[in-house]
Amino acid sequence: MVVMRIEIFTIGDELLDGRVVDSNTARLAARLAEHGLTLAQRTSVPDDIEVIVREAKAIIGRGTSLCVVSGGLGPTRDDLTAEAFAKLGAVPLVRDQEQVLVIEAFLTSRGRTVSDNQRRQADRPQGSTVIPNPRGTAPGFVLAVGGCRFAAVPGVPYEFDGMVEDLVLAPLAAHAPPRTKHAVQTFGLIEAEVDHRLSATATRWPSVRLGFRVKFPEIEVTLSAPVSEAAALAAALAFAKDALGQNAYGEGEANLAATLIAALKRRGATLAVAESCTGGLIGDLLTDISGASDVLAGGIVAYANAAKTELLGVEAATLAAHGSVSRDTALEMAEGARARFSATYGIAATGIAGPSGGSAEKPVGTVFIAACGPGLKEWRRLSLPFDRRRNKVVSAYS
Repeated sequence: MVVMRIEIFTIGDELLDGRVVDSNTARLAARLAEHGLTLAQRTSVPDDIEVIVREAKAIIGRGTSLCVVSGGLGPTRDDLTAEAFAKLGAVPLVRDQEQVLVIEAFLTSRGRTVSDNQRRQADRPQGSTVIPNPRGTAPGFVLAVGGCRFAAVPGVPYEFDGMVEDLVLAPLAAHAPPRTKHAVQTFGLIEAEVDHRLSATATRWPSVRLGFRVKFPEIEVTLSAPVSEAAALAAALAFAKDALGQNAYGEGEANLAATLIAALKRRGATLAVAESCTGGLIGDLLTDISGASDVLAGGIVAYANAAKTELLGVEAATLAAHGSVSRDTALEMAEGARARFSATYGIAATGIAGPSGGSAEKPVGTVFIAACGPGLKEWRRLSLPFDRRRNKVVSAYS
């Protein structure tokens, strides 16, 4: 089977001057890997027709079969991708009148004015085929030049993902060698530790490909192998789950909040949440899951000490003796939330997210989490090294 060479070609000044981070490449590479395919190279260029044409010729010269072109399609004067590829193919730009109507309908349905700049988004190189854009105004196009198929789509991630998924990735499945994949979702380990725990995989099961994807604060581990190596993949998967231990909380598309909600449903239990430093993030994560109302009784964000006392019943003496960031306060918050909502379990988080507020005894990143319920009264102290936002996120996940 001939292996396709696939590249991505990102276009835009904003990608090279730091205004925008290119996330499209990472997501495309991950999706290709799911089909057993590899992204061979990435090329990034500014909004310059001559540079675009020059680098496109280099892509052809490398024997690339498919190049996904991201960016440079839109209504502004620096959107030059269609013009550049018309020059590359030595063909004129043509205006797709059907796409003009689509653009006009999209804009008028949202109460927006249709300008000539908006209509020019329907221009594409003669001989190309259109890639519809149901999520925005700029359609894409596919143009074959010198043995390479260039699939040009907008760089806006929401639009990029939909167009690439439906019209670029789906046809590639036929070219990919059949593989089976399993994913394991983890939390509480850094990438280097996950890699270390699974380092024996390559030598014990050479046919199994191991991959890691950081989805802060989680890490997704993927294991894939040819369908003929199903036994090796099953053995490697069992090894991975054992090596990762309690840090591996689910498989496939598992989500930590969804996993917790499912576990509570199986027990017929309910949950109440008390939050301080997380500012409602725990409740937000839980209510992102459909069906959370079956188990989530309620939550309270008690930021000030007075709120902890009045809403959660935390003793003033506890706050005076131990402070708002302490084991005792976290436990009383969890117990107070449980009692307030008559829930089976109560959980709580209180801490110092930073960058100010720390002390020698309790530096920035100190967080206490607690849980209580029938036969349960547990707490943990976290020492987090991140910025304020990430400290809050890790605390909520914990």
